[in-house]
Amino acid sequence: MIDENLRRVYEDMLDEKVPDRFLDLIARLKASETADSESGDR
Repeated sequence: MIDENLRRVYEDMLDEKVPDRFLDLIARLKASETADSESGDR
């Protein structure tokens, strides 16, 4: 019973769209990571 409810909640969450602000943040972090690796700062 509990496992069915948890599964239902998490399935609904997986169907939700990722907010644009998080997508923008991820893109900036990836760009920063790429710039760091290209300049040898890692």
